[in-house]
Amino acid sequence: MKFLIGNPRPHPAVSVCYVLRLPAMHFARFLAAATLLCAQTVVHAANKDVVLDAMQEELARSKAAYFKAKVPAYFIAYRINDDEHVDVNAEFGALTGGTTAHVRSLNVELRTGDYKFDNTHPTQGGIPGFARGTATQRVGLDSDARALRSEIWSATDSTYWRAVEELAKAKADAAVQTAAEDKSDDFSRESKLDLVEPQLDYKLDVDVWREKVKKYSAPFAADSRIYSARAGVSVARTTRWMVTSEGSRVRHSELTYLLDVRAATKADDGMELPGMVRFVANRPEALPDDATVLAAVKNLMTDLKALRSAPVVDAYAGPAILDNRASGVFFHEVIGHRLEGHRLRDESDAQTLKKKLGERILPESVSITFDPTRKDFNGQALMGEYAVDDEGVRARPVPVVEHGVLKNFLMSRTPIEGFAQSNGHGRSQAGYRPVARQSNMLVSVDATIDYAELKRRLLAEIAEQHKPWGLIIRDLDGGFTDTRRAGTGGAKLLPTMVYRLYADGHEELVRGVDLVGTPLTLLAEIEAADTRLGVFHGWCGAESGYVPVSTVAPDLLIRRIEVQRKPKSPDRLPILPAPIEEAQP
Repeated sequence: MKFLIGNPRPHPAVSVCYVLRLPAMHFARFLAAATLLCAQTVVHAANKDVVLDAMQEELARSKAAYFKAKVPAYFIAYRINDDEHVDVNAEFGALTGGTTAHVRSLNVELRTGDYKFDNTHPTQGGIPGFARGTATQRVGLDSDARALRSEIWSATDSTYWRAVEELAKAKADAAVQTAAEDKSDDFSRESKLDLVEPQLDYKLDVDVWREKVKKYSAPFAADSRIYSARAGVSVARTTRWMVTSEGSRVRHSELTYLLDVRAATKADDGMELPGMVRFVANRPEALPDDATVLAAVKNLMTDLKALRSAPVVDAYAGPAILDNRASGVFFHEVIGHRLEGHRLRDESDAQTLKKKLGERILPESVSITFDPTRKDFNGQALMGEYAVDDEGVRARPVPVVEHGVLKNFLMSRTPIEGFAQSNGHGRSQAGYRPVARQSNMLVSVDATIDYAELKRRLLAEIAEQHKPWGLIIRDLDGGFTDTRRAGTGGAKLLPTMVYRLYADGHEELVRGVDLVGTPLTLLAEIEAADTRLGVFHGWCGAESGYVPVSTVAPDLLIRRIEVQRKPKSPDRLPILPAPIEEAQP
C-alpha cells in the first residue's frame, strides 16, 4: 500500500510506499530540503578524508577476521550518512522556530554464505532482504578516527553473529519449502567503484529568511476559515561515505533547497481541504522571488476558499484528464512500483508486470526513462538525482518503456530472472538495506497534440459514453498503491483540485474525490497524452525507507477512471471563527 501526508512508516509486511508533495515533520531530519540562500556554496578539496580512511582501515581488519571465520563472511560494506539541515518556519505571519539538526549514522552490511545463496535469502514469514544482515547506529560527528573505528568494530561483530543465525535459518527453510519460482542469485557481482567527490558546505542567512517566511505566511491570517498556515524554508546537506570488501570507495555529497507554503481549511460538513505550494532547487538562485511566492500564496487562498463551497462528488466512473503533475503521481504509483526489480522475485508480490516484457503496456507514443543523472528539467531541480546509488553502483539512465513497449526493470544488487546486474537503482534511507527504487521518472511523448486537443477529446468521450460530465484533475497531494498478492492490488490517488467538465464546455470545481483502480485496467484505458510536461516532487517510502523522487509527465487522457468519496473528518467546525487580520494597504 501507499499513503500520504503524516502517515507512519510503512509496515514491512505490506510493501507500503508514500509519495508526498508535503513531507511530515518526522521526515525532516533525513530528507533533502531547500531554500533561497543568501550565500555562496563552498566546496572542500577532495583530499584526505578521516572518515573514509577510518572506514577502510577497519574494513581491512574485518576482512582478515570474518572472511576466515568458521562460517565465513563473503561481503562487507560500511556506509556512513551525514545529514545536516537548517530550517526556519512561520505560521500566520509569526515566527514559530528555526532549527538545525545534524545526524551521522553508520550502517554495517555483512553477508555470510556466497553470492548465490546467503543470509538474506527469503525465509518463511520474512520479507526478502528487509533489514537482514545489517546493523545501524548513530556515530560521532567530530570525525575522530579512533572512536569511529571502535564503533565500526562493535557493530561489525554483532552483525556477523546475526548473519550466521540468518544463514542457518535460510538453509533450514530452503530444505523444507517448495522451490522458489525465481532461482536467481541472492547478490550480484559488480565492478568496484572509486568515486570521491568534493564535500559541499552551505550558509543560510537566518535573519533574512525569518522575515521572508513571516511575509509568506501572513496573508492567510485574513481568512478566518483557514485553520492552519505555514511557510518554511530549509537547506539540507547530505554526505555519504561507503567502502566495500569488493574494493569500492565512495564519497558523495548533495545539497537541496526547499521552500514550502501550506495551508488547510474545512468545509461546513467537516471535510479537510489542504493545499500546498512547493519550490525545489539545487542552487539558490533558481528559487523564486518574493513576488512569485506571494502570487502563489494568493492563488492558494483563492483555491481554498472556493473548495469550501464546492459540491462533493459521488462515486463516478467515466473519462478524465489528469494534468501533468497529477499524471506524474499516476505513473509513479500505477507503473513505477511494479518496475522495481526486487518485487519480482518476492512471491508475496503480485508481480503485475513480470511477464509483460516485450508487450505494449502504454500508447505507442509514450516512453519512460528513469534517469538519476538528470539534475533538472526546464530549470526545476529534480529530487531523484544522485551520482552513485546506495550499493556503490554508478547511476545511469534506464529506459523501461520504449514507444509503449516494456523493455526493462529497475535493478539493485538483488538479481531477478533475466536481469543479473544492478542498473544503479539500489536506494535507501539511512539505516535501511537498499532495494530497487525509483529515481527521476521522465515520461516523454512523441505525439504533437496540445492541451486544447486533449480537452476536445475528453468532450468527445463524454458524448460517446453518454456521461453528463467528465473530470479534470489539476492537482493532488500524492497517492499510494498495494503491490501484494494478498492485498487489493489497487492504486489510489488523492486529488485536491478537481473540476467537472460539462458537455457545453464549462467547468465546475468539486471536492471530495479519490481516484481508485487496478494497474492493468488503468493502463489499458489511457487514450492519449499531450506535450505539456510538468514536474511532481515527493518522498516515496517503502521497504528501504523514504527516498526523494521526481516525475516529469505530460497531461493524460484516460477513457475511464473510477472515483470515490474521500473520508470525512468527524470533527466539528470551531464554535468561533479564527481572529482575522485586516488587510494592510
